[in-house]
Order: sequence, then C-alpha cells, then structure tokens
Amino acid sequence: LHYGGYIAPFDLANVVLVLCMIYISTKWSENYGAADGQSGGSFGKAVGAICDDKKILVCGLICSSFESSMFIFVFNWTPCLMEPDQPVPPFGHIFTGFMIFCLLGTRVYSYLAKTLAAEQIGALVMAVSMACHLTVYLVESVQVRFVAFLAFEACVGLYFPMMGTLKGDIVPEDMRSTIYNLYRLPLNVIVLMPLLLNFSISTTFAVTTAILAVAVTSAFALTGMRTNKKNLELQALRHDSDDNNSLVSP
Repeated sequence: LHYGGYIAPFDLANVVLVLCMIYISTKWSENYGAADGQSGGSFGKAVGAICDDKKILVCGLICSSFESSMFIFVFNWTPCLMEPDQPVPPFGHIFTGFMIFCLLGTRVYSYLAKTLAAEQIGALVMAVSMACHLTVYLVESVQVRFVAFLAFEACVGLYFPMMGTLKGDIVPEDMRSTIYNLYRLPLNVIVLMPLLLNFSISTTFAVTTAILAVAVTSAFALTGMRTNKKNLELQALRHDSDDNNSLVSP
C-alpha cells in the first residue's frame, strides 16, 4: 500500500470532504429561499437588465475579462518560471509569495477606498494587470516575470473587494444571482480556449493581455458613466436647493 508523497495532502483532503459530505447530508436541511422562488430573477429579465443598463454590461465585461485572465494565469505560471537545464523552482515558496502579495493587495484596497471611488480603483487595477501580462509576453527573464506575477497577485487582492463593491452598487438585488451566472458564461469560454487550443506561453499571455485591454477600456468607460451620473445627481440637488431657497426668500 503506497502512502505519502506529494499528493498526500490531496488524499487527506478527500477524506475530509467525504466526512463533510456525510455530515451535511444528514444534518443540514435544504434552503429553498424565498417562497415565490423568484429571488434570483428570471433569465429573460436578467438579460434585459444587462442590455438596458450599460453599467451592468460594462461591469460584466470587467468581471469576465479580469477573472478569465486570472484563471489562465493559474494554469500557466509554473512553466513561465522554469528554465531549461536548471533545477525545478521552489513552487511552494513561490505560491506562498503570491498569496502574501494577494493579501497585501486586499489591505491596500482598504486604504485606497478612503480617497478613491471603487471604479477608479478598478481602472487602476486593470491597467496595472495588463502591464504585468504584457511584461510576461515581452520579456523572457524568469526574474522579471516573477516580479510581474507578484504585482499581478497584488492586483488580484485589490480586485475582489473592488468588484464586490461595484456589483453591490450596480447589479439589481432581485436579479443578482442570475446576472452573476451570466457573467460567468464568457469567462468559462475564454478560460477553455487556450487550454483546448494548446497555446504556447507567449501566445497565451498575448491573449490575456488583449483580454485585459478590454477590461481596461471597460473600466475607464464605467468610471466615466459613474462620474457623469454623480455630476447629474449633484446638479439636481443644487437645482432643488436653489428652488427651495427662491421659495423661502421674500
């Protein structure tokens, strides 16, 4: 009987998952949600909302573009850091570094959110992420690629709280789950494409750079939309205030 080795943690995880499955199936009751069964919104209404509100559409483009490039990166970062005729890099330590920078990015967001709007942070994150993937495409140095990956992981840490804030403000609550699922349709297609077509590393990161260029464009477009909306609301408040003052004055 063989045991141990590199896959021992995964074997142990399977045991824990089976135990969790048994516990959940025997102890948890089903959560059927709202009584009317419409908490997620119908598919047609969700598609209509995306088509009618450009902010929902652009938010979906940002989400699908960034997360697809992130998942493609997950599949390709290890061969990017390997060199011919050199020892295998310490991938465990490298992954730990990635997670530290991801956590650092999350902490940085809490500070940036005090001075910048979520959409402005998003535009910055998309631009830096595209620069990181473009660096991997243009430069073959393993050291430079590693630094670019660390910067990208920091962007990942910034992305999730930023996108959570944007989705909460933009996506209607009654159709949120359905719209989120629609966001994932292009994401899955994009992630599968380089895997099924067996792209080279350079081609793969050329694709992710192009995808992130779409995210950058969408992020700046969303920033403009949100800024214009805030300016219109501010003008309306000032107009109402002027009207009230004119009514009060003799």
